[in-house]
Amino acid sequence: MRQSSRSTIKNLRSKILKFQPRSLSILLCCLFLFTTIGGLAQIKRVWALGDGEKVFQDDEAHPDRNGNFTWDGQTIHLKGLYNEVMAFQVITEIGVEGAKAIEVEVRAPVNRVSNRSIGANTLKYGPDGTIEVFTEHYLHVKDSTPPNWYYGSAAARPKKMSGWIPDALIPSNATPGRGGFPVDIAFNADERSPENGSFRNQGFWIDIHLPRNRKDFPPGSYSGKVQVLQGGRIFVEIPLEITLLPQYLPDSNSRTVWAFSSDIDEYFPGMPPKEVEKMLKFEAHRHRIDMAGGFDVNTTPFRQEELDKYKPYLDGSAFTTANGYHGNGEGIGEKLFPIGVYGSPVMGKDRATVHQQADLWVDWFQKNAPGTKHFWYITDEPANTNRYNWVKERVGWVKSDKGPGSSLPIFTTKSYLKDSLGDITIWAGYDGVPLNELQGIRSRGGDHWFYNGNRPRYGSVILEGAAIDYRVNGWIMYKYDLRTWYLWQSTHWTHNGQGPKRHLHQEVFSNPLTFINDSLQYGNGDGILFYPGHMPFYPDEDRGLNSLLPSIRLKNIRRGQQDALIMEMAERKAGRERVLQIIERVVPRAMSEVPMDAPVPWSEKGDEYDRARNELLKLL
Repeated sequence: MRQSSRSTIKNLRSKILKFQPRSLSILLCCLFLFTTIGGLAQIKRVWALGDGEKVFQDDEAHPDRNGNFTWDGQTIHLKGLYNEVMAFQVITEIGVEGAKAIEVEVRAPVNRVSNRSIGANTLKYGPDGTIEVFTEHYLHVKDSTPPNWYYGSAAARPKKMSGWIPDALIPSNATPGRGGFPVDIAFNADERSPENGSFRNQGFWIDIHLPRNRKDFPPGSYSGKVQVLQGGRIFVEIPLEITLLPQYLPDSNSRTVWAFSSDIDEYFPGMPPKEVEKMLKFEAHRHRIDMAGGFDVNTTPFRQEELDKYKPYLDGSAFTTANGYHGNGEGIGEKLFPIGVYGSPVMGKDRATVHQQADLWVDWFQKNAPGTKHFWYITDEPANTNRYNWVKERVGWVKSDKGPGSSLPIFTTKSYLKDSLGDITIWAGYDGVPLNELQGIRSRGGDHWFYNGNRPRYGSVILEGAAIDYRVNGWIMYKYDLRTWYLWQSTHWTHNGQGPKRHLHQEVFSNPLTFINDSLQYGNGDGILFYPGHMPFYPDEDRGLNSLLPSIRLKNIRRGQQDALIMEMAERKAGRERVLQIIERVVPRAMSEVPMDAPVPWSEKGDEYDRARNELLKLL
């Protein structure tokens, strides 16, 4: 490369900071003309969008690439409350020559009045806010998930179901070459590259944890920059504007998302099991999820010593800085506790033992955690008359108890079946909630939750689902006053006992097929919210981190939970009817209002949720 060319590029990049925003896009276009000179990274374009979309790796015509609610084509705009986590994505379009040593950094947004910076403190998840940057990892889906319990019919299928789909989010401090910075982006180097395309997208995900420190961080405007670097040098800068509103997002969730996890200790051989448990609990809690059911205390008969050790998760003392926890939800305990999970024989096999166990469990919870919803998870998805009769018999045993155990709630993963299963207290159906039965169930002291995901009634759990499939459920829960959404798995890294993959360690970073049963019904991405930072069974997939890695699906659960809290706040200001008017523009119908063979009635576009959220914020 001639020296004059180097000087031209250097001067052009330096001038980006001096121009007014209206000149920025012109400068960027000029800059892209120089990117192939002398072997520089061939980044064809850089753009940004919110957290409610999945940009496929080979998507050459995404509607948000020229501007969207979060990015106006020049500046990224975010608006949020104290204690809220905001997120957005930066997409780099890479040409056929590939690109090397790419990084994304966020210069901490500064308030010009107070000179305080969001995320400048070194304490991760501390009260001054935190900024996290992730590389988006793509999984190739060739054989799309067919209709079954993930979506009812072809009419409800996601809009795009094959190709390279982003999900795993790899922290920037992971092993370089496996998502850690700097990132080398190849094109057509192997079978993972997009086919028959002129470029590939590489996305980066940014979480901005807004401050909880209201004393030192005034509400108002905070200005920063998002930098895309190549070889340690700034390639382009995008202005970032954050409006911090004066309200505080509550730490306690108004609705419960309950997720299950089990059998991951062997993925972290250097960590004591109790530290793995704490890691699971902490990361779920930060994403506004109750991680419950997969621990020894849930799957063994009553043991007071173990329950006493577990109690800090219920009263909230585990989620405090004194115990090493930092983040939203400090001091807030979990809201539920399943006794037995997926048929664990915790309650015994005869009436007398069931009475004894029920008395012990209920007595302990009344004395130690009276606010925790505890219940006997009696069986999973009972499917025939023999199992129905088995359940009815044991329900009768509990109800006949002369001690406190007679009040023990009983739960099963089945939609409401009048008279078939006896006096079940809590139902949770994979096909949603029968809204016409809900009031009657509650009037008898029970409840009806929903289980996993099933379009078109609510968001699906499969990898091919839209990003908002996990967000919309928070909106549905608020609209219909539903209290709990239960997710079967979050760390399905070792396949369960069904199908041809039974008990195998899964290649979750390279094979999207994570569930298949004996009937060969399958689902891509089912059971995955977190990915392993260590992978001892497939060293090529190891990211070198003793931590859980998040996913786009996980982040959208958090977004939906935060949205539901904003709805509650707006309702207190403007009334429920006004809030519902806003919600129904994007979620007009859901659950049993929607036939299973119908198309999805709710919006699948992230921007539409963001616009509705912005209207809700105005009500505060």
